[in-house]
Amino acid sequence: MASSIIIPRKNRVSVSVPQEYIGKPVAITITLVGNSEQEDKSKQVGLADKYRGVFSAEDARSFINHTREMRNEWNSI
Repeated sequence: MASSIIIPRKNRVSVSVPQEYIGKPVAITITLVGNSEQEDKSKQVGLADKYRGVFSAEDARSFINHTREMRNEWNSI
């Protein structure tokens, strides 16, 4: 079995059939995967959402403290 998820850019799609399927009946089904409205919203991800869970709580606190120190330095110039 062969399966792929694509995002078509036109209303025509070309399909390559595996050699072992030649001469045999095959089924080709086109269905919408997911919800396009959700996909549009997911493209508008903020930085906080993008990096949520990437840093440990300790790393996040350290980064926040470092950022505050750097901003204080800028303000003192």
